[in-house]
Amino acid sequence: MWVRVYANMKRVNVAIVGAGNVANTIHIPVWKKIKQVNVTSVYDVERERAEKVAKKWKICRVYNDFTELLEKEEAIIDICTPPSTHASLSIEAMRMGHSVVLEKPMAMSYDECKEIMNEYEKRKDEVRLCIVHNFLFSPPLLDIKSIINKKRLDILSVDIRMLHTPNDEMISDRTHWVHKLPGGRFGENLIHPVYILRNLIGKLNVRDVYASKRGSYDWVNYDELYATFDSEGKYGIIHISFNSPRTTNAPISIRVYGKQAIINYDGSNLAFIAQGPLPQGKIWKVKDNFTLTTQIMKSLIKETIRTIFSKNKSGHEYIFSSFIQSILKDEKMTYSPEEAYDATITFLEVLKRLSRNAK
Repeated sequence: MWVRVYANMKRVNVAIVGAGNVANTIHIPVWKKIKQVNVTSVYDVERERAEKVAKKWKICRVYNDFTELLEKEEAIIDICTPPSTHASLSIEAMRMGHSVVLEKPMAMSYDECKEIMNEYEKRKDEVRLCIVHNFLFSPPLLDIKSIINKKRLDILSVDIRMLHTPNDEMISDRTHWVHKLPGGRFGENLIHPVYILRNLIGKLNVRDVYASKRGSYDWVNYDELYATFDSEGKYGIIHISFNSPRTTNAPISIRVYGKQAIINYDGSNLAFIAQGPLPQGKIWKVKDNFTLTTQIMKSLIKETIRTIFSKNKSGHEYIFSSFIQSILKDEKMTYSPEEAYDATITFLEVLKRLSRNAK
């Protein structure tokens, strides 16, 4: 084992673990955008798949032995494999002195999450751990948090919706690995609204969880989820559907209710508005309606420009860049493993209730 020393270096190496869709369409393209990063190797249990990805992205070295990669590569280990492998891979990597980027969810059991955190706690003076809770750094979330901070919003409750059509590529594929997870498709995507809610209102207490099946796939146990939470006088709602006529593009919709204002982001049409107290009198109400219409138009134009000119910095790009900077400059990480762990424990509690309460 050896300690990785990155402080004062100008570039770092990244090794990709898992040559599937997440690595090929999200992680590698994002790493390639970051000037301080060299993607030097790729690992997969199927060597041929790793070789195809390496050829496409001009990556120098290919492995199908994970321990060999850890022994030979001076690199951050980016784990893009299914959740069932996360604990064993991340723990071995940290034991060998490597910093780790770990896709969500952290793991699929309380014990595995605790094992990951225990290993990190032992070695946090020599390694960093980044859990990829990327939606926290998506443009809509950053806009929402900016308004909350500027207005010093006293939050009362938060509603989060994730809407998918039945054509969702994971739920519609009966052979996809998500169907082997606790909670099925929810075992892959429920973590997103949970960590967002936890970030906005604090440590969560799970109150109620409801699930049902409204779709026609015979390999799916349930495709609708509704859960409620509380946190020190604040309340939260999460609704996930795979029966919607439209997909939320972010893919989330969020409404934040506060004492001073209501913030609403509609992920199905990208409209973003913030409303203060309702004014009195007809003229002022007309003016208020005009202001809201203007906000909607501005937000749609802003999103259109971002899309056309590719000016949206994705959540992955933001969190990866921040992680690299924290290593190179020996700074505190933007998003801590401890907060990610806490959100994951809540996520697992919802899945536990889901299996018990599904009808």
